[in-house]
Amino acid sequence: MKDSPKDTAVTLYVVADCPLCAGAREWLEAHQVSYEERDVTAHFGALRDMYRLTKQRLVPVFERRKEALVRPTATQLTEFLL
Repeated sequence: MKDSPKDTAVTLYVVADCPLCAGAREWLEAHQVSYEERDVTAHFGALRDMYRLTKQRLVPVFERRKEALVRPTATQLTEFLL
């Protein structure tokens, strides 16, 4: 469930047509976690923010409270977000 940026605590950094990113969206929606999605290929500012946070360019990246997980497992996501 995508919400407006001010209503969300989770930011999901993605690339269009990325299967891992699609799986990340599905996980968030299945667990009813509100999120803001930022496409790093469409918005240089999103790429810059993601790189500052993680020092890398792999997606998906989940950000919450200025902490990030890069390509996490379902177990890591559960511990991080739920």
